[in-house]
Amino acid sequence: MFDAFLSQMLIVFLLFIVCVRFFFAQNLTIDSCAVLAPVAFFISLANIFLWNLTIQNIFLAVLSFIVFATNFRAILRLFSKVFVDRYSIAFSIFSILELILIVFSAVILILNRPVKIEPRNFDSKKTVYRLSGSISHGFEPLLSGDFFYKSTGTLKIYEPLTNFSENTVLELPVSTQELTQKKQKPIIIFCGSETAETQDYEPYLLFLSKKGFTVLATDFYSHDCLYLPGIFNSRIFRKFMFLNDKNNFQKNETLATKLNHTNSYKALTKLAQKLYGKDFPLYFVFDSLDFNSICQVTENAGIQTAGFFSLNTIQEYKTPKFGFIEQTNIPLAKKYGLSRDSSLFIPRYLANKTAEQIEFE
Repeated sequence: MFDAFLSQMLIVFLLFIVCVRFFFAQNLTIDSCAVLAPVAFFISLANIFLWNLTIQNIFLAVLSFIVFATNFRAILRLFSKVFVDRYSIAFSIFSILELILIVFSAVILILNRPVKIEPRNFDSKKTVYRLSGSISHGFEPLLSGDFFYKSTGTLKIYEPLTNFSENTVLELPVSTQELTQKKQKPIIIFCGSETAETQDYEPYLLFLSKKGFTVLATDFYSHDCLYLPGIFNSRIFRKFMFLNDKNNFQKNETLATKLNHTNSYKALTKLAQKLYGKDFPLYFVFDSLDFNSICQVTENAGIQTAGFFSLNTIQEYKTPKFGFIEQTNIPLAKKYGLSRDSSLFIPRYLANKTAEQIEFE
């Protein structure tokens, strides 16, 4: 999440240079700074595809397009090698107005910046894989050369640096027996939902990894994991639609929604068995999944089940179904009367509770 913030601040910085230049540049011959406007607009669009649709990304995309449109003639003059000796009054007025919006957006972004979470600060290794497949037929990690293949999910693996091998996860089944001998702790299984992705739980997942657990966390967007119709079920739109549409949010407790969440855990169980073997114990972590659904998931794993833990059973966890938004989504946290917490107290506390429960079981 902090990487998304840095990318947003890069856009603001580029737009600031574009709009502030007429204050300092006099008797120009080549107005080269104008080319930064389309660069900022391109990055703003890339942010939506990389970091999903958010209010911040929408605002920056609109703002960068306005600045791009304002500077379009300047860009044409630049590529036509037409010299510029002054800026028009209209252009100067628009630039000042845009500059006010840019400074305003920078202040808002800084005040609502997420807490910086670095896996190396947790003595952990984070590996991300794009997945291809479906709930019904199973998922497979895409290879690095399969960039243009359609992805229907994302797998994130958090593991302690002491247990990390230079081999990729695709090679793990080869050394499953050796891995089992070295490490008695179960693999922790966690799935994102319609209202929160795995990245919203990342501080907690990293604390679990710091305690010596390997964590498999996934978000699925296949045609048979349908929370919303059509394109709105995709990675880019789904969370935004739920968090900003009251009608969608009110449907959050439907039977179909619970079934999708349950089936996601079953699909991740199958994927974990492919990667680590069928004899390795699995421990399930849930957030607000009902007990009957939890029983279905654990029974599906059979003798692999080492136990389960429900985050929403801990009173200190104030944001069920949203994740640890005091670190990952500050605007949403403020909406629920919470503030930015860089101490990471709640995710650390829940990770301790989880580890205690695992040891007890």
